[in-house]
Amino acid sequence: MEIYYCDKWSNIKKKPWNIIDESTAKTLHENSHSYTAVLSDGEQPKYLVNVTDKWVSVSFLDDYGRKYLNYDFKVKEDNRIFLRTIMYWEYEGDTKLKSMILGYQENGHIAMEQRDFKTGEVEERKTKDDVTRNWDVFPEFGRYLYLCKEER
Repeated sequence: MEIYYCDKWSNIKKKPWNIIDESTAKTLHENSHSYTAVLSDGEQPKYLVNVTDKWVSVSFLDDYGRKYLNYDFKVKEDNRIFLRTIMYWEYEGDTKLKSMILGYQENGHIAMEQRDFKTGEVEERKTKDDVTRNWDVFPEFGRYLYLCKEER
């Protein structure tokens, strides 16, 4: 897996806004400034890891460069992060068919919204469960792959 860095990623254009070198990205990381790491398999970007001092997000891209899965982690004390939101999208061609959003709280409260864009149907649920698997460590510079696992 190859990594390159940019200021941020354009979801509309499906490409980086401003590519930056590894040294600049490392300085941004060390000074708690935001940047994006693009993990690619050859020419095809697979994961986008946005790193800031307040949150870390991981976007999973399909073969068409569309986000189909996104994780948002809140940066906590002690170099830890907490997975607070999972977003998932299904497509048919260029059309978004369905979406699902899961919101987690540290106390175990979970909210889910599932939306069918064809029918307009929206389903919402709330529950409480163990969220110990939602905790992880803040990424070291250049080491992001452990955050890029679909099954959490």
